Amino acid sequence: MTDLISGSGVDLGIAQAVITTLATMLTIGVAFLVKPGRATLCWSFAFALAMIATYGVVAGEVTGMKTLRRASLGVLMGSPGLLWSGFRADWGMRPHVWAGPLVAAASGLALALTGDVSWFTVAYRIVFFAASAFAALFVIDWARRGAATRGDRLLLPFVIVSIAFFVTGAATFVAGLVFPPSGGDDFTLVRLISSAGMLVYVACALIAVVGVTARDSGLGRTTTVSTAWQEFERTAGERLLRAQKSSEPWSVVFFAIDDAADIRQSAGGQAFSRLSDRLEETVREVFPAESDVGSPSAGAVVVLVPRPEAAVRDLLRTVLEGVTRLDVDGALPIRPTASAGWAPASVLGYDLDTLVYTGREAARLASGKGGDRWERVGATVVERLISQSEQQ
Repeated sequence: MTDLISGSGVDLGIAQAVITTLATMLTIGVAFLVKPGRATLCWSFAFALAMIATYGVVAGEVTGMKTLRRASLGVLMGSPGLLWSGFRADWGMRPHVWAGPLVAAASGLALALTGDVSWFTVAYRIVFFAASAFAALFVIDWARRGAATRGDRLLLPFVIVSIAFFVTGAATFVAGLVFPPSGGDDFTLVRLISSAGMLVYVACALIAVVGVTARDSGLGRTTTVSTAWQEFERTAGERLLRAQKSSEPWSVVFFAIDDAADIRQSAGGQAFSRLSDRLEETVREVFPAESDVGSPSAGAVVVLVPRPEAAVRDLLRTVLEGVTRLDVDGALPIRPTASAGWAPASVLGYDLDTLVYTGREAARLASGKGGDRWERVGATVVERLISQSEQQ
């Protein structure tokens, strides 16, 4: 029976080595390179630490180097702390990056220096419980977030396995206090249970980390956004062609969130995504129902409106004032503002691409002047755009 359990432990160690290697490659290659920041850096270190520690455990098992195996088991316990720190950073909270490395160093040292098997079993139960505490802290922080975070399907598997991780860690710790360890078989069984749980934990963490990063950076919704924007371009282009025949007063307005990169970096991709959605909701609420509204990218909204210039001016002011009152569950470090570029068809003609392009550049010009304002495309703006294109 002991040989069977030991063999299973080696097999689980190899499986852990495979999954942690894959997780490290995906987190660095997909998450960190696509969206570099404190959150993805913590996640990359977490999986890299788990990978190195797992290799150490397997090497110790195969070669019989007990000290290496025990120290590596301890170092592995620091990964949940780094994962927790990464999610706190992504949610705009203080990450406490030091917690994971501290647990890894203390656990590795404690397990390496413990000699007797019985005492080693006790020490392992303690450090495993300490690692599971970070899973509980993650669940607590997740529960404190808004309804949008709690309803995030990418996080739900990791939340469930984190709860199971903490329950297992607490049960193992309490069982060690109630039933003193009887020998090596006792530790082997505990190690088998914890290894299987850690394997599932790492897999769910990988799904959450890579999935959230890909979604927030726009990779996960490229097809959806592209399809919606293509539909907007088709409908708006047809309406402009019909309006050109009667010379009706149409305009394209391009709204863009100011300091988008800073907000995404400090508040996290999810908070920025919610802010983008609420900007689009505000535009749809303010502009008349016969307007066409589309979003070419996160943080930008384009509206085609059939109104005279005096009416468009009032609508612009109303939207920009409404953006400053947008609340994203208190996750934004600064008051949100937006800039707008107004491209009237009476000045630029009825070509949709021209109107959208000049409207976007006018919005950038307004943002460069301090933001929270609008800029109308006129002769001065067109000349400036021509001058910029000639310099490039």
